[in-house]
Parts: sequence; C-alpha cells; structure tokens
Amino acid sequence: MIRKTRRPVHATGDKQLYVWISGDMLVASPKLERLQTIAKGSGGFSSTPFYSRIAQVYSEGAGIVLAADLEKIIAHTRGVRRLAVGDQHEQALSQLGVFNMKSFVLDQKDTDGKTHTRAVLSYTPADHGVTSWLAQPAPMGSLEYISPDANLVAGFVIKNPGAVVDDLLKVLNGVCPDLNKHLTELETNHGLNLRNDIAAPLGGEYAFAIDGPILPVPSWKLVFQVNDPAHLQQTFERIVDEVNKETAKEGKQGLEWERSESGGRTFYALRSKDFGGVEVNYVFANGYLIAGPTRALVDQALRYHDSGSTLTHSPQFMAGLPADGNVNFSALVYHNLAPLVQPFANRIGSNPTDEQQQALAAMAANMQPTLAYAYAFGDRIEVAANTEGGPFGLSPATLLGMPNAFELHHILEQGLKKN
Repeated sequence: MIRKTRRPVHATGDKQLYVWISGDMLVASPKLERLQTIAKGSGGFSSTPFYSRIAQVYSEGAGIVLAADLEKIIAHTRGVRRLAVGDQHEQALSQLGVFNMKSFVLDQKDTDGKTHTRAVLSYTPADHGVTSWLAQPAPMGSLEYISPDANLVAGFVIKNPGAVVDDLLKVLNGVCPDLNKHLTELETNHGLNLRNDIAAPLGGEYAFAIDGPILPVPSWKLVFQVNDPAHLQQTFERIVDEVNKETAKEGKQGLEWERSESGGRTFYALRSKDFGGVEVNYVFANGYLIAGPTRALVDQALRYHDSGSTLTHSPQFMAGLPADGNVNFSALVYHNLAPLVQPFANRIGSNPTDEQQQALAAMAANMQPTLAYAYAFGDRIEVAANTEGGPFGLSPATLLGMPNAFELHHILEQGLKKN
C-alpha cells in the first residue's frame, strides 16, 4: 500500500505548506485542495500541452526542472490586474504580447562533464509584441567585427525594426495619451520621424561588445546592420543640428563632426565641445555600422573582419556551441569576464586586505567563459547554454527571473494567491 500523508510543515499566521508523499514522489503546496486534487488524479492535467512539455523533458533525462503554466496564471489574474493597474496598463501589456505567453519550462542536467541548461518560453503566435520581434536563427555577420578576446558580447536578429518601433509607440501611447501630439511636433519642428528616419534605414542584426581594456575608457563596440547608410547619416546630422540649436540657447558649444577618408571609406567622429574626451567614432562598411569610442578601435574591428580572426573562431566561444557546431542563432550572450575582473584584485580600496584580494582573485579564476544562445521558432523561444553559468550565464536562479520580465512577476504572484 502506498503511504500518503498530508500535514502542515510550516505555519506563520495563516500561512502554511502542505506536503503529499506517494511512493517516490513528493508534492508540496500552500493549498490543501490542490494536493487533494493531485491525490485523486491529475484532473485532466495529463492531457494538456503543458503536461506534454514537462513529460518530454523527463523522457530526455532531467536534473532540475522548473515550470510555470503562464496561460492559466494570466487568465486567473486578469480581473485582479484590471483593478490594480487599470485598463490602459492592461492594453499596454497586451500590445507587448504578454498575454500570448503559454508556458515556461526550464531544465538543467549534467552530462559529459558539462552543465546543459535549457529554457523554453512557448506562446501563441501573433503579429505584435515582444515574442514577434526575434527572427528565426540566422548568420550574424556583426560578430565578424569582434575579437576572439572580447569580454562581453550580446547579439540578436529581429524581423522588422519598424514593427518594433510601432509596437513600442502603441504601448507608450496607451500610458501617455499625448505621445502622438509630441511626435507630430517633433516631425513638424525638427523634421524627424522615428519610424522613417531611424528604424526604416536599419537592418535586422545588432551586436554590442566590451572588446578590449575597460580602463581608462571602456572599449565598447556597437555593430548593427544598415540598409540605407546615406539616410541614416542624414538623420544623425539632423539630430546633431537640432541638439546644437538647443545647447546654444543655454550658452553651450554642443557637438562637432570630424570626417576623414581612408581606404575608400568615410570615417566619422562626433565629439562634445563642452566635455573633453566624450566622442563616438564610426564607419559604414559591408552593410554594417561599426562604432566605438576611438578611431583605433574601429580600425581594429575592420582588421578582425578582413583577417578572419574573430570571436566565432575563438576556442572559448566554440566550446559553448551546441553539439552541431551551428553558429546561427536568434540571439546570444557571451562573456569571458575573468580578464576584466583579475586586474581589479589590485585596485579594491586604498588598503585592501589579503583576504579581499584572494577572494577577488578566486572569483576571477572561477569565471569560466559562457555562451548562452536563443532560437525563435514562431510559437516558442528556446534558450540554452552548455557551460557553467557565471554572472551572465543561465543558472537556475537566473532563469527563474525570466518569467518576471514584462511585469510577469505581478501576474505570477497574483496567480499563486488565487490558486
């Protein structure tokens, strides 16, 4: 006979946790009726897509599994949300695609000496919202301008920059009814249209990196695809002209351009006349804009591209790739932070203790390079990592925060109270 027990194991005021044990299974819940339902049978749960997704994870072998039925939680909390935040806020969440989300399942297991972490966010396909922005896995040419020794890299591909701007403007217009009026004034008074002058010239691929020394000036690098560089450059110049008009009213000098020609390309530098050392350098090349804090860093990025000595060919990056070695993703985050943290072991205060130095040095030594990547498939986004998660890796604690994005924390909290 299977032994079954139900008992409160912790109580503070009216809060208590009940546990049901059946054979090799333990189930805990703050709601006794939930345990009673499980004890009597699944109540139809085994026939749901959510159950099938969890069962698939277990059939493939699982270590840690965390799952949330977002569709049910969102439905149960709709009335509570409207009372708490109002219809305008509700419409904004709908426009962002939050209500299209169906489930979130995370699993992590150790095989072949590696920690494999995977999270799947499933949703109902829609033509708007965050879940519609990411494109299906595609080559990322922007990574060819980033060095093998980069410390932090984030890249992604989106379907349509204009659609992203449209969604965001609709969301903002819902919470700020005067937004359209301000946008009309921006176009009338300054000749700028966010969609036509900024989003339309752009392509769908973007990358950001910390790629070099962080002191005295962080070696940041921004690379994004541009379909119409002439239009985008005109937009930049118009923005600078408008900024300079406003700063002149305050008695400031504003910004200045510097252009130079080299190798058949035009290099641009934009500097502040009021704050020394503040500048942005960039060039349009091969369908991309490559930007950094110095001309030297931009030149270096072009050499990486031409030589083929790039991030995607580094041993640390390749070690984190999936088993098939495919480098086509919808999004990725890579970090190799040890080279950045190690120098700070000698810079932590005027009189750092030996223990402090040793602790920081040990932390730096344990920061393994980590690659996390995502695939968008129309009805779900899969995120995975095959290396130990560091500060920006995909440890269970980090991935638990993913459903909290886009204000899902409030939804989940209310759902737990109602169920």
